[in-house]
Amino acid sequence: MNQGPLHQRHLSSNAKFGEIEGFSIPMQHGEASTEYESVRKGAGLIDLPHVATARLEGPDARRFCNGMFTNNIRALQPGHGNRSAMCDDRGRILGLIDLFCTDEDQFEAVLEGVTAEWFESRYGLYIVFDDVELEVSQGEPWILSLQGPQAAQILQKAGLPIPNPGEHCEADPELRIVHKDRSGIGGFDLIVSTPKADSIWSQLLTAGATPMGYNTLERLRIEHGRARWPVDGTEKSLVHELGLDKEVCNFNKGCYLGQEIINRVDVKGQFNKKIHKILIEGGTTDVIGAKVLLGESEVGTVTSATKTQDGAVALAVLRKAAWGTEETLNISTQSGMFSGSIQGLE
Repeated sequence: MNQGPLHQRHLSSNAKFGEIEGFSIPMQHGEASTEYESVRKGAGLIDLPHVATARLEGPDARRFCNGMFTNNIRALQPGHGNRSAMCDDRGRILGLIDLFCTDEDQFEAVLEGVTAEWFESRYGLYIVFDDVELEVSQGEPWILSLQGPQAAQILQKAGLPIPNPGEHCEADPELRIVHKDRSGIGGFDLIVSTPKADSIWSQLLTAGATPMGYNTLERLRIEHGRARWPVDGTEKSLVHELGLDKEVCNFNKGCYLGQEIINRVDVKGQFNKKIHKILIEGGTTDVIGAKVLLGESEVGTVTSATKTQDGAVALAVLRKAAWGTEETLNISTQSGMFSGSIQGLE
């Protein structure tokens, strides 16, 4: 199993580990409820060694990215960035990407839901006559993420710069800080080199950050109704179905892969499934993959779930028949039937 540069530090603090995409990941630090409350009120620092990165540079890099991804890359200036979807020619999501303009002809990217190998294989095919160099990494630089309402204050206390929404800044040649909300309660990603990772981790803990495991991050994002790719999607998912369209799409830019379908869906509003948050009675989280029923009719499938203080919360992509209903939903699992109600997304 692959390990990040902070693995020994997590071992020494008795973190509980799991595996994501072949990497050993800290899933929990200490008692779960204490960790959660500390992050929710302050800020949690999480190590995400499995997250892949890429760099695209060259005279044609800006035009190339603008033609491949759903957001407006052409308009990005150095110090700014945005989130896009990677789609096929039928507008179906293949992955997500945060792109940061670091120079006029240079972009750094943080990938979601795809590996470095996949990204290089797919987009390398499109670089034929373009003057673009593509470099990918499933490793250094590494991604640390600081999430929570006090994240900016902790960065400031640690003597690090605080980028505004849609912006990023280079603290030094080995550390870039970007505005990135992974939790629904605000935060930042830190793109850091191997030699710098341990000192930055220590610096932020000293400034008041709480070590956070992946379980707490998942609980927060599910509670706040944020879809994660590919967990909450399928090979046929559209950005509108996962509630991502306003964040990842620019509907006034030039042509890109999947544009015709995505724009048509947006103009006509013709999508029949949409992600919803469901409050489940009984507190079970053994519902992932379970069918969601409205009366006798199947209206969707649970894709994510987390236990909360008041029960359990799930995300499910539901058919239009269930949208806005105040009727009780039934979640059919192998261990029995559970009741649920639709909650508003935040």
